[in-house]
Amino acid sequence: MKRRIGCALHTHLGGNGIELMDGKSTGKKELDKIINACSKEAYELFFKNTKLDYEGVDASMKEGYEVRIGIEPSYMYDELKMLCIHEDKKASRLITGIAFDVWGTGIRSTTKMYKDYKYKSKFIKFIDKWHDKIFNKK
Repeated sequence: MKRRIGCALHTHLGGNGIELMDGKSTGKKELDKIINACSKEAYELFFKNTKLDYEGVDASMKEGYEVRIGIEPSYMYDELKMLCIHEDKKASRLITGIAFDVWGTGIRSTTKMYKDYKYKSKFIKFIDKWHDKIFNKK
């Protein structure tokens, strides 16, 4: 969900760019609980005490096959950092970038896939821990 602050929040100003994470419930209580716990851990591991520490992260499930957790840009020069836990574990990835267009609509990003990380990295451990819980593999 794009974070709006100041007068933009109250006047509803902002671009009409696509939200990468809508922050909406999946409609399944058990799955929402798991995603919430996963999001809290993602915040602690990847966002806390960094430039993107907003005391929380957004999360959403995209069409039942991917959970997205992170911070998306709201304004020009805001940063993007989004962890994507895909149904196919090898398609999971970390996307980072920066908005170059007004209201954070244009984003230059870099994607690092699951296979690009070392076996014992915190990203791999995080994906391995939560993938099976989210997609009911165990």
